Amino acid sequence: MSDNHTNFSLYGKSPLYQLFVSMLIILGIGIFLFSLSLLAGNHIFDSNLGVLENPSTATSQKDIMFLRYVMISQDIALFVIPALIILTLIKPGGRVHLADLKLPHINDLALVVVLAFCIFPMTSFAGQLNSGMNLPDWLSGVQEWMEEKEDNANNMIEILIVSNSFRVMILNLFMIAVLPAIGEELIFRGVLQKIGYRLFKSGHLAVWIVAFLFSALHFQFFGFIPRFILGLVFGYLYLWSGTLWLSVIAHFVNNAVPVIGVYIKGWEKMNSIPDISLWKQLMGLTLPLIISLLILQYFSNNYKKKREREMNHTQITYS
Repeated sequence: MSDNHTNFSLYGKSPLYQLFVSMLIILGIGIFLFSLSLLAGNHIFDSNLGVLENPSTATSQKDIMFLRYVMISQDIALFVIPALIILTLIKPGGRVHLADLKLPHINDLALVVVLAFCIFPMTSFAGQLNSGMNLPDWLSGVQEWMEEKEDNANNMIEILIVSNSFRVMILNLFMIAVLPAIGEELIFRGVLQKIGYRLFKSGHLAVWIVAFLFSALHFQFFGFIPRFILGLVFGYLYLWSGTLWLSVIAHFVNNAVPVIGVYIKGWEKMNSIPDISLWKQLMGLTLPLIISLLILQYFSNNYKKKREREMNHTQITYS
């Protein structure tokens, strides 16, 4: 006779225990599944695994298809599947709780899209500042390693994103915008930020720590600051709205616009540094910054009102 209480579950466990087991699932199951997908992909595409270390050597169509396969497999194996396993274990009854995926109001979705577009000039400006980062001479080896990682990442994106085919552009949207938006938000906000909220007893601290991890684990150090800013925005959207859809939509827009832009304008135009002084660029950030802050303030106020209603309801219930 089976006993449901004997089934392994993270429900009701301490947040530290939940975090530990979640990391084991992400690193254990995720890496295992990704390794299997690499072996299968290597067999299917008959490609050299060396193209992963140096994407610039991917000259044939089968190598490019292999890289696309790897990026898709990576998001599914390391993010989507582990997140679904963890969300199943962390809820009572062994089922994925859909409260975090409740559909937001259409007005909120529209505001998030506007917010995502307003963030572009700010992250672009931060990226220019970040790209000029130089470590001390005694860390020259680390600097070279970071530059090599950055070059490899940029080479891979350039190889995959450039296309004159509408069909390939749609595939790129799925690979670069849809899957990362869903998978990364499930893991970083849906799992880690939620556990961090319980662990640190602070929503703000959870948002900032997870945003740091979100940026650092991309291993693109010359884009750390803009990605950290994005992590903060995604984190606060989830914290203040209670639904992952807003951070998923913002993440999707952030990744989708460059894909569509490269298809329309080409790689060179989309990645050219504007011939405008940093001071003038900084002045141009005033309006998008104000709009972004007003939109975030709107979500923050809604969150506060919701908390007040919950507290009043609790007081009435126990009075």
